[in-house]
Amino acid sequence: MYSDRALVIGAGFAGLLAARVLSESYGDVVLVERDQITVDTEHRAGIPQAHHPHALLARGAEALEALFPKLGAELAAAGAVEADLGSDFMSRAPAGWAPRDPIGLKVHSMTRVTIEQIIRRRVLKLPNVSLVDGVTIDGLLHDRGTVTGVHGRRSGEPYTDYADLVVDASGRTSKLVSWLAEFGVHCPAPMIVNGHLAYTSRLYHVNHDLKLDWKTAYEITQAPTTRRGGAVSTVDGGLWFVTLFGAGGDAAPTDEDGFLAYATTLECQDIAEIIKTATPASAIHHAHNLRSRWNRFHKVPNWPRGLLALGDSVVSLNPVYGHGMTLAALNCTDLRNLLGDHDLAHEPLVFQRAVAKSAQIPWTSATTADLGWSQRKLPRSTRFTQWYARRLFEVIPGNPQVYRAFIRVSQMVDHPAALFRPAVLRRVLWSALSGSRPRARER
Repeated sequence: MYSDRALVIGAGFAGLLAARVLSESYGDVVLVERDQITVDTEHRAGIPQAHHPHALLARGAEALEALFPKLGAELAAAGAVEADLGSDFMSRAPAGWAPRDPIGLKVHSMTRVTIEQIIRRRVLKLPNVSLVDGVTIDGLLHDRGTVTGVHGRRSGEPYTDYADLVVDASGRTSKLVSWLAEFGVHCPAPMIVNGHLAYTSRLYHVNHDLKLDWKTAYEITQAPTTRRGGAVSTVDGGLWFVTLFGAGGDAAPTDEDGFLAYATTLECQDIAEIIKTATPASAIHHAHNLRSRWNRFHKVPNWPRGLLALGDSVVSLNPVYGHGMTLAALNCTDLRNLLGDHDLAHEPLVFQRAVAKSAQIPWTSATTADLGWSQRKLPRSTRFTQWYARRLFEVIPGNPQVYRAFIRVSQMVDHPAALFRPAVLRRVLWSALSGSRPRARER
């Protein structure tokens, strides 16, 4: 399919990926962005989460490499740290430390600023992609069931732009539901799960005197008892990204002494040691009330032609679990594949159903964990999944095979059904029936 003009609302991570895909099918692609940005912009108001770590799962890295060949090499050249998810990671659940055996899956650790800058530069070099910044979109233009463009304001003046296809990639703050309601398209109430999680983050310059034997270390929270956790990753070559987690209403303070005191309560004392000895490279930033929300656009029967939505505009997951960038990459992979066989401007629900399908597994994973902090009675299927997950984490410290299976699923490389294969299921059930826990190896 080849049409004239596509317009993408939002020039963040998801919007840039969408523009990259649309450039193959549309003669003119314009990114419309609220913030004022250049190719080299670092932090900006529209991406407050950039002050916290961002994980690109192995499945997401694979999808991005297909959209941007040699992206992994470019990230590495910019300082992103490549790490094996087994041997280079030191991870702890309440039951103990996970094995440190090589898994064979590698990821890059970098800041959100670094990966977005690299992708922005690549996208804005495309000859048929342009950026209009400083625009506040107030609504959609439409005609008899078809979205024909957007209207808003730029530098205090009215702004209007027309397109054959409009893509909403404006993220968690998307106003698409209210824009649709203005011309009689009503969406089902979104599904919302609030785990009442919080995290507090700070960058530090790497202190080479510590001579640590890992590239990422983390300690998870786990309902209903383990409310505190933390993580530290080596990013962008010479930085450590330290984050302290709080669940069930707990949260790390944002003052120097409180931040350190909170870290000393963790089993992973390397985190506290970094805070004590390393030189800060940023202020302390806090995010709270982290929740997951799913706008079920795929269930809107009169969804207008000429409009697509993807990324956090549709499904915004609790960022603690690190699914966001990967899910956006999968959305854009689906967009690329479907554009080969469909005129999505006239068949938009084909795409919205693909977005919903890609979201199902990460949504279930994130919300099942968050619902562990809920006081209300949960469905039997959710309670079983939570029970099985707790038993799985009890087995992991003494079993490299189970840990490998868990990592491959958590990185969205394998389907969750892999955790119920006989070799894993047998160990989990034996632990549950015997009431014993495998002996964890020293970290």
